[in-house]
Amino acid sequence: MTARLSNLSSNVLAGVLAWPVARYIAREGRRLHAVSTPLTESDRRLFSPYFVAPYLDRVRTVTSDPLPLPNAPFHSQLVRLGLDFPSPRQTAAVTLDNVIASRHVMGPSLLFHELVHTVQFRLLGVHTFARLYVRGFVRAQSYHRIPLERCAFELGRRFERGDRSLNVESEVKAWIDKGLL
Repeated sequence: MTARLSNLSSNVLAGVLAWPVARYIAREGRRLHAVSTPLTESDRRLFSPYFVAPYLDRVRTVTSDPLPLPNAPFHSQLVRLGLDFPSPRQTAAVTLDNVIASRHVMGPSLLFHELVHTVQFRLLGVHTFARLYVRGFVRAQSYHRIPLERCAFELGRRFERGDRSLNVESEVKAWIDKGLL
């Protein structure tokens, strides 16, 4: 598919797929939570200037290569539409609400990016996050242009520059309030 889907088509597709995707996120997140661990104390110290303690307290991580995740329910539909969406087993890390699964031990930049997603999940809820993610991918036809990902990448660049004034929760709320997600 070379042309972008219309906003109406992407909204309809996102609405249809949001429930199975949200169920997938909740189910796989619960399953991985059972084998996950909390953030290390050094990670908590590193990220505490950017995230409020309750967010960091609830985050869990799992490291396994390949990632022990099946394809998301919308994967086959996206492939049928001619869109290239990677399998979770091929990605560096995946965030499922408050559980971050990664193929390798995450460096600070990747972990920060995934922590931004935990804040997005917390503020939006699993269902809305799922709907916005699917809609963003279908509209943009590119993982890097999904608004939820763009937000995490932008905030990640600020983290990498050492922006100590960065408050992730406030920034994500601003993206939400401006309708950018």
